[in-house]
Amino acid sequence: MESPRDPNRISPRDLPLRLRNLHTVNATGGTEDMTTTSRPILNLRYARLALVVLALLYALAAGLRTLGDFDLGWQLTTGRWIVQHGQIPWTDVFSYTASGMEWIYPVLSQILLYLSHVIGGYGLLSWLGAAACVSTVALLLRRSSVAGVVLAAAAVPLIAALTPPRAEMFTAVFFAAYVSILWHYHRSGKGPLWLLPVLMCLWVNLHLGFIAGLAMCGAFVLLELEDALAPARKADAWLRLKEAVPWLIATLAATLVNPWGWRIYAAIERQGSIVQTHSLWIWEWQGLRLTPAALSRAFAWRAPESAVLWLIFAASVAVLCALARRNFVTALLLASAIYLVIHAIRMEACFATITVVVGGTVLSQTLSSLSKGKIATRLEMSAKSKAFAAIALVVMVTGFVGVRSFDLITNRFYLKTPFVFSLFGAGESRWQPEQAAAFVLKEQLPRNLFHDFNSGGFVVWKLSPGYPDYIDGRSVPFGGSLLLRNSSLLEEALDSAAWTSEADTRGIRTLLLSMDFEAGNALRSLGSYCDAQGWRPVFLDAFGAVFVRVAPETADLVHRLEIDCKTVQFADPPAGASGPEQFRSLLNAGTILVVLDRNAEAMQRLEKAERIFTENAFLHYAKGIALGNLGYAKDSERELALSVKLGSVDDAPAALARMYDQDGRYAEEAEVLNNAAERSNRPHWLYLMLGNAELKLGHGNLALAAFHNAERESPFRGEAYALGAEFRAQVEAGKQGARAAK
Repeated sequence: MESPRDPNRISPRDLPLRLRNLHTVNATGGTEDMTTTSRPILNLRYARLALVVLALLYALAAGLRTLGDFDLGWQLTTGRWIVQHGQIPWTDVFSYTASGMEWIYPVLSQILLYLSHVIGGYGLLSWLGAAACVSTVALLLRRSSVAGVVLAAAAVPLIAALTPPRAEMFTAVFFAAYVSILWHYHRSGKGPLWLLPVLMCLWVNLHLGFIAGLAMCGAFVLLELEDALAPARKADAWLRLKEAVPWLIATLAATLVNPWGWRIYAAIERQGSIVQTHSLWIWEWQGLRLTPAALSRAFAWRAPESAVLWLIFAASVAVLCALARRNFVTALLLASAIYLVIHAIRMEACFATITVVVGGTVLSQTLSSLSKGKIATRLEMSAKSKAFAAIALVVMVTGFVGVRSFDLITNRFYLKTPFVFSLFGAGESRWQPEQAAAFVLKEQLPRNLFHDFNSGGFVVWKLSPGYPDYIDGRSVPFGGSLLLRNSSLLEEALDSAAWTSEADTRGIRTLLLSMDFEAGNALRSLGSYCDAQGWRPVFLDAFGAVFVRVAPETADLVHRLEIDCKTVQFADPPAGASGPEQFRSLLNAGTILVVLDRNAEAMQRLEKAERIFTENAFLHYAKGIALGNLGYAKDSERELALSVKLGSVDDAPAALARMYDQDGRYAEEAEVLNNAAERSNRPHWLYLMLGNAELKLGHGNLALAAFHNAERESPFRGEAYALGAEFRAQVEAGKQGARAAK
């Protein structure tokens, strides 16, 4: 028989109501409503809400940009092909170099991208990328503490980097969902685990990054097993694991729900096999060089690229806190995320997700533990201090987000940051060789078409199926060797044996090359290309160039279309173009004119570009070269030094060092090269130049150290070994000279 309920006994379900009605005795003996003392807590809640809104607004500003990704073109083309043919391509159908090779890649993302383009054009694709960025950040904010929300705001640039409209943006969103669900379930025993297999059915058909979701499932199992070893947490851990295992097994099984079944893992294995090559030659697969000079970028709070250093620091502190709390698997998870982002920039978004969700929790728990132990008489003062700190934090984050968003909306970030091919807003970016491609179609130039790697996605989207492409961003059918072949050919003279052999073997008759100052790998060789006897230029503008091979069957075509690179005129940017679009067009045209040794004309274009925007490092590098060619040595040195100050770590420092070398200013040369090498992600040539400068100064030990650094940083390894013969010869000669000078 149930005993009568004690009217004075507080039921757990009544506790919130009782607390709301609870009164306490004040200093005068009266009563004081607890809502007075709880007001700071409400302020903290409002502060958190304000921080969440700020983070989401920042994510929207960072995610909404024009389409500048190299891979989008071939993904749109794949979606178009599937819709038009009603089937999935199991082999390469877009190129003439890998035609018929097995190609395994999730197709749902490409269909969605293409249909989005059909429905809303490039504008809708831009908004799709913005939605992916905002959704990812929103998932990170789910149940986050204040520390987690602040970390999420700091992580926005890393999330935005992985969420331009392409297949990979789905991995950013889905990985954030997996981490949020599994981490919350691990901590509370509650959560929609049934979503894991449902999401995986989609993820495996959207992007190969689904393997990251499986990795997170494995991390969750380790977290629960660690808890199971602690007697106080053992029962709960086994209960959570018991309930989760069926959903985890279902998630693993869901990876087979794709057109290729288990063969989808073969695609991951093949892609992984060429990561070493990609890490040496493709920017997003390169790692971070954590030199003292590189770490100093963390103080550049206005530069979004500092975000990765901030989060590495936060994750490192969280690792130490987790170890102090004896949460070893949590520490391992955070440390693994740090390791991955240091070794591949492409892992930034996944690293940010782990740092915000897991690291944010660890840091919040640590801060909470440190705040305990205060005596009751100081509770009111502590609450007021917390409220004041919350207001100060909101003000600080508002200023931070405001400045960062201003830089995005005004395009300062996009015009200042190297290798960013977008602008703020929706639509298509204007760096691609649009008019060159239109010229190829209009004149029906002969196949096969050769182009640079960066233009591959654009070429296949604009010219397929009439012109199969040479290479694009699909690593599985092409492998790493063709990427290296493409890169090496662009450094050879067009009349060289290498070009003759490649053209004969593959039947190449036309070249379409990007002339963009950043994306155009052939730009530096344009002058020699124009002088080639076996190929003739037939088109050149500020964004692209077209050459046709001289042969009996192309004689009439060449005679009718041939142009003279020394006299061709560049049209002014369209009147309707925005200022940033005009800037890139003028900078491209000016750089091309410098390469063609038309320096006076180049200066006219470059000065017009400078009137639009002054903080671009490459602009001042191009001006420095043009002024040097015109004989203005002091002005050239000033422009090159300004380029270095604005962040150039390769072109301008090397040019400035050569100037100092010619003047016999070897100490200044060594200083410039040493600083640049410490900041560059690919410093092998800089270290080689530094070694030679130290030799001229008689510093044998320093020269030998520089040559060893050049050898260590060399990208000429693995499949690229044969490309580095000249580099290795110069390093070896330098080492011998350094040993003799010691």
